[in-house]
Amino acid sequence: MRKSQWCKPLVLGVMLMAGQVLFAQELKDDKGYKEKLASIESKLKSGDLANALQSIEETLERYPKGAEVYYAKSLLYAQARNFEVALPAAEEAVKIAPENILYNNHLLELYKSKGDFDSAVQLLDDFIKTQPDNPQVYREKIMMQHAGKKSEDALKTYDETKAKFGETDTLDVLKAEILMDLDRTKEANDLLQNWREKKSPIRQVYSTLSYIMMDQNKPKEALDVLEEGLATTKDDLLYMDMADANMALKKSPQAFENIKKSFQSNTVNFIDKHRVMMSLVNNNKDFSKDQLQDLANVLVLKHPRMPDSHMFKGDILWMRGELDQAKSLYLTTVTMNPQHVEAWRKLINVELAANQLDEAIVDGNEALRNNPNNVIITYFVGVAYMMKKDTDNARLYLERALDQSANENDFVKSMVYGGLGDLYHEIKMESASEVAYDEAIKLDSNNVTVLNNAAYYLALQKKDLEKAAEYSRRSNELEPSSGTFQDTYAWVLFQQGKYQEALPWIEKAIKNSEPSGVLFEHYGDILSKVGKNKEAVKQWEKALTMADGSSIDKEKLKKKISEKKYIE
Repeated sequence: MRKSQWCKPLVLGVMLMAGQVLFAQELKDDKGYKEKLASIESKLKSGDLANALQSIEETLERYPKGAEVYYAKSLLYAQARNFEVALPAAEEAVKIAPENILYNNHLLELYKSKGDFDSAVQLLDDFIKTQPDNPQVYREKIMMQHAGKKSEDALKTYDETKAKFGETDTLDVLKAEILMDLDRTKEANDLLQNWREKKSPIRQVYSTLSYIMMDQNKPKEALDVLEEGLATTKDDLLYMDMADANMALKKSPQAFENIKKSFQSNTVNFIDKHRVMMSLVNNNKDFSKDQLQDLANVLVLKHPRMPDSHMFKGDILWMRGELDQAKSLYLTTVTMNPQHVEAWRKLINVELAANQLDEAIVDGNEALRNNPNNVIITYFVGVAYMMKKDTDNARLYLERALDQSANENDFVKSMVYGGLGDLYHEIKMESASEVAYDEAIKLDSNNVTVLNNAAYYLALQKKDLEKAAEYSRRSNELEPSSGTFQDTYAWVLFQQGKYQEALPWIEKAIKNSEPSGVLFEHYGDILSKVGKNKEAVKQWEKALTMADGSSIDKEKLKKKISEKKYIE
């Protein structure tokens, strides 16, 4: 799979100068300024960010030409994703010290993160004036022009760069990427084939060529190029491209071995392995659970200090139904990184699945201590309380999650409203429940759980049955194999008096669900309405054997059995 070379992720540190202070020229002999700078760095090292920020502002007031301090301020605010403050601070640092590569790089990353490619190009042009013989700056300019949809300008800069510094494989890979995006694939191919013949030592020549061939449905030729590239460059990242080619050739065992070799490599970055493993965990159609477990084990072995290695292993164990072992791996992950919200979420979900409700509540509150006001964690603690039938605490947490959700995406907001819909129904606030469900569906029309629950509760109330039918029909379209959703649709049709239509749906539900008393009672009710009372009694009798601990009205069920007919 082709990987974008245009926008690298913004990675920032909390250290002022990575342990090395580079003083502005006019302040390099100012003892007071040096002491202030050392004090700021000391506070940053100890994690005292509040006092570090206060010291930064005091220092800038006294030393308005302190480029280093503007840079430190920008770093801190950028880490908090507050670019409104970070950006002008970085611009001020560059204005004071335009020749400083560190400041320019940081400002460039900020422009990239905002998608402000015009400002990025202008910054690079200004830097070129101070360092006209740095080829990397020219290459960066080409990338920024292309990212800003000014590809023809990027090609002109390529020509200028080639004229100034000469022909190189890295530069031509860059041009090939642009040509491919402009649908000038033949030119890109010809350009890279030249470097293939010269046995270029860089991986990108071969990976980009393989992408072109894969796009032309030539996986065998792509694989040949990659094998040649691996022999020439010794770059193990090419194994991942080889896996794509082998999958296209329907050679999944070879593709698996390619991926495993890349995972075993000491030279492939964890971030590349993470990308592949994330895809396999979320969208695997080709490999067995044993193979995924094998890959997860390799990740833990090769990268034991990376929390996500342990989380991925937990994910595979959860897929295999080994909840206790999955829980142990998630606990390891959050112990290594208490700010890992996704691992906390999975830990709590495993505990909910195992009905370990008290543990879910304890771990959820521990997660909130490390990640205050996190909406998703707050929501799941509320769900744990709801499963415990502690509706007061469930309401407290779920309504708190809603209050804190203003900046969340629609998916998360829909999830919270859906939880409130369930809770309000439980505590007999039916109008509020309906409003919450409708809001959840308005935010996310594919929220199948909410669609199903809203439909079922409307059916129980015999209210708005057309809307209930639409919601239930949609949930079944989205998840056509869910016995729970099929049961709901059968029950909605039953309440509409459409008994013959309900019958095949309840039979699907029986086939696709774990046996339950409610399901068998529904089956009996529908059979009775279509004139099959003898068969209905059999289903009611099954339901009665499973009635303890359920919501079934046992006395009414016994009456149905004794009178051999449906009773309202």
